[in-house]
Amino acid sequence: RRRPTEMGEMNILSGMLYCADCGEKMYLCRCTTMNQKEYFNCSTYRKKKHCTSHQITARAVETLIENDLRYTVKFATERKEEFVNILKQSTDAKNKRELASAITEREESEKRIDQLDKIIQSLYEDKVAGKLSEERYMKMSDNYEAEQKELTEKVKTLKAEIEKAQTKYDNIQKFIAIVKRYSDFEELTPEILRAFVDKIIIYEKVKVDGHYVYTIEIIYNFVEAIDLPNFDAFLREEN
Repeated sequence: RRRPTEMGEMNILSGMLYCADCGEKMYLCRCTTMNQKEYFNCSTYRKKKHCTSHQITARAVETLIENDLRYTVKFATERKEEFVNILKQSTDAKNKRELASAITEREESEKRIDQLDKIIQSLYEDKVAGKLSEERYMKMSDNYEAEQKELTEKVKTLKAEIEKAQTKYDNIQKFIAIVKRYSDFEELTPEILRAFVDKIIIYEKVKVDGHYVYTIEIIYNFVEAIDLPNFDAFLREEN
């Protein structure tokens, strides 16, 4: 949700920035000693909890995102086949890891659910045969049934994750459709930004050769982070 500042203005990035360390949102602030310059700061840090400040100006983030988005659109438009292959390779690598893990976990959970059915049935038979007291039976069966219920919910979640991973190829085409729709955009508007971008992750700044360097990860809708070649060359041409 985009929220207005204290002066009634709405920043284009409002609600989209997240701290890489704690995962919490970053909020817009205004520095009164720097000609009202706007910057984003980690909400956890602002609440004086354990995290670094992760402070970065709104203008710097807007510039970085616009440059990345312009290059992504240019690359996808002019080199569509190569672009799709890059996304497919990235999706393949992620899918193999995610699917293998999710499928194994689902199979193990389903196996345990079957085992619990047999255990609960055996407990009932022991109770009927007088080998197990009613009180003991109730306590043990309640524990096993609670575990079974938890595993059943887990299997449901895992199946949804597996299905989501298997539809990622369709998502590539959905992203291509967005590129076609906004292939000639002139300025970065809230509509265009949210059509392309899901969220922006800000890492803590580091000092390199006497200068502070920020790492920003842009998570695009449908295809997540995109790593394209020759981005630095594009920036040099733009500047």
